[in-house]
Amino acid sequence: MNSFVGSVALVRHPEDEENRWLLKWSDTELQYRMIIAKRLEGETYRECLDREIAWELELRQNRDYLISNMSRLHIEEILQLDDECHGTFFLLEFFAVDLYGKTSKASVEANPALRWISTQEILAGQTQQGEGIDRHLVALLKKFELIGRHKGSGCP
Repeated sequence: MNSFVGSVALVRHPEDEENRWLLKWSDTELQYRMIIAKRLEGETYRECLDREIAWELELRQNRDYLISNMSRLHIEEILQLDDECHGTFFLLEFFAVDLYGKTSKASVEANPALRWISTQEILAGQTQQGEGIDRHLVALLKKFELIGRHKGSGCP
């Protein structure tokens, strides 16, 4: 069984906090995903996420963004999607993250791999243009209702 231990950044849009989220395109996976950090030995869940946000978004720690002190949710969950032979064990914490200052906003806007995606698109599992969103992430967000309520099929 595969496993993943780490944290997920729920980066909220500065003006539209709970309706749009920052996701990054993965050229290797050909899908969007939130910033996800594997926890290294000796790191807290928050510390690993702080490291990964700074690196993936090219932002300065303690200056360009704020990570909540407490996680929104701590989960220990085996997730097996319908088309998978084996499940994946997730040990995750989800943290709310807010960009801070003009530098961070400009840096995010200048990065073509980053995109603000609506709650409805994320819960539907794809953007309006048909680009995929990480299926494991979508399943976890729906199950634990972390970014809005899942209604019916999750379509917009």
